[in-house]
Amino acid sequence: MRLAHDIVRFNQAAIQQRELVQQLALSKQVFGVIRRALPSQPDLVPIGLRGVARHQRFALEIPITAIQAIVHPWEITARESFRAAEIAQFPVYEQYHAAQKILAGFKWGVGGSLGFELTSGIQAIKPTSDFDLLLYANAPTEIPLAVIIKNRLFFEQFDTQVITPKGGFALKEYLRTPDKKILLKTDTGPILTKELWS
Repeated sequence: MRLAHDIVRFNQAAIQQRELVQQLALSKQVFGVIRRALPSQPDLVPIGLRGVARHQRFALEIPITAIQAIVHPWEITARESFRAAEIAQFPVYEQYHAAQKILAGFKWGVGGSLGFELTSGIQAIKPTSDFDLLLYANAPTEIPLAVIIKNRLFFEQFDTQVITPKGGFALKEYLRTPDKKILLKTDTGPILTKELWS
């Protein structure tokens, strides 16, 4: 199963926009992030490519058959960066290590630049990088509310996205207004809804 935030590895030959290969100086093996969108054809997958600079983000589609590997964000929560000593004091890396302890036993993942670096072995995070925490829940009862309340100051430092079968929503917004409509990011676009789970 492929979900938004999953990272896929594929051969750069699958990229039809050949100018991107030169612009991003892509190697033969390319890592892309699956994005929320409906593919233009059933045999294609919407992904995003990232360059060195923050503004270098490119949306495209690749054939499903071109995917060589898929890494889910929850599969990398025990990994260390290949440059762990260099980035040990980066806030994003400190928050990642704290999350490893706080969320032990729950299904969570790492997105954003840190998730990309942990998966690809390509330098991506900076001292100013944000920690993109993902919580996976198929029902409201699967959100670790007791842990979140106990570590409230920790979770207030960054944005956490809750991933459900229907899409993704902001944890902070959900906790503020659990009985009201909130913004749910879906493959067809963002919607305001109370139907977050099924």
